[in-house]
Amino acid sequence: MRRRITTAIIGVTTFVLLVLGVPLAIVVQRSMIDSEVVRLQATIAHLLTEIKLPVNPTELDTLQHELDAPPPFGIYDKTGRRVYGVGPETADAAVRDAELGSTSSRTSGAIIVATPLTDRSENVLIVVRVSRSLAGPHSRARRSWLIMAGAGAVALAIAWLLARRLAGRLTRPVADLAASAVRLGSGGAVADHPPSGMAEIDLLGEALTESSSRINDAIGRERRFSADVSHQLRTPLAGLRLRLERVEHGDDASALSSASLADLGRLEQTVSHLLAFARDATPTTESSPIDHVATNAVRRWSERCESHHRTIVAEPNCSAVVQASTASIDQILDVLIDNALDHGTGSIRVVTRSVAGGAAIDVSDEGSSADSGTDEELFRRGHGSNNGIGLALARSIADAEGGRLIIARREPTTFSLLLLTSVGD
Repeated sequence: MRRRITTAIIGVTTFVLLVLGVPLAIVVQRSMIDSEVVRLQATIAHLLTEIKLPVNPTELDTLQHELDAPPPFGIYDKTGRRVYGVGPETADAAVRDAELGSTSSRTSGAIIVATPLTDRSENVLIVVRVSRSLAGPHSRARRSWLIMAGAGAVALAIAWLLARRLAGRLTRPVADLAASAVRLGSGGAVADHPPSGMAEIDLLGEALTESSSRINDAIGRERRFSADVSHQLRTPLAGLRLRLERVEHGDDASALSSASLADLGRLEQTVSHLLAFARDATPTTESSPIDHVATNAVRRWSERCESHHRTIVAEPNCSAVVQASTASIDQILDVLIDNALDHGTGSIRVVTRSVAGGAAIDVSDEGSSADSGTDEELFRRGHGSNNGIGLALARSIADAEGGRLIIARREPTTFSLLLLTSVGD
């Protein structure tokens, strides 16, 4: 692109120089010849003052030997015959024109000027003819052409320098945009482009940066969704596995079948909820009875806790209805109970209680989290085991529902989910 811009500017400059220079060169040459014609006319005018009639060749020869002698000339009578000097024997076109009573000139092959000498009645007595070679005017014209050519070469050099600078200025932001597009195609982020001074390129840079932000945000959401789904599906899959193992050991298949179908329903609900959460499409007007949600969570986890020789109990102490979807609270409680089961010890307690302006669900065990880092580290994605997905996801869901998830105590470990109660509750 840089080469094309440079070539285009040099081509336009060359075209302009030719369009202007060629006519100018012709005018200069014509001007040189016209100047020589004027000088010859002045020479003849001076010469006419020196000529006396009748023509005396001896006097004219003496005139040509003076210091300010005129150039060789010829004198023709009224019949067109040469009576003195140099020139054709008979009148040529320039002399014949002059015989009509006015000065004439010719510039074909040589510069010829013929001027008549008249009497008081304007009758032509003689015609004086002077000629000069075109070599002199042509030589001066060529020198002028060389000067013009040199000026044109300088102009082309300046145009080349300006063209390279302009091409660099134009192509650099385009090259940066191309590199940004390559980074965007490779999944990288595109930084803000510095202003280039060209509105169209700056607009394109802003659009590319904005597109990069949206694409990276979408990719980040999809990656988080994949990680969140893989993390959250472990619980219902583990429950389904336990029931299938019990069927294999001869337990009542019909009773376990309905529980398995419930687990499959939870699998579908979990995927749908997390997908909606990743797309910021979770409902904002749902409400849920907090005691009911906590009791169902304990019932859902009882079988798995038993398989780990742990107990889980519910202590519903609040009949409030909170402003949060049941699916969101279930996801949060699943994370907290799973965290207590994997990292805690002893009995797990799920307690509901009223707080100022809302309600809370506390999930505690008999272990300690004193060595788990600061509160912010504990909830940061990537911290701890399992890439720190669970607690970070739970806090994000709580924030999306207008609530707050905190660690209330380190010993024993207690997490509290704080939610707003519904209006009028």
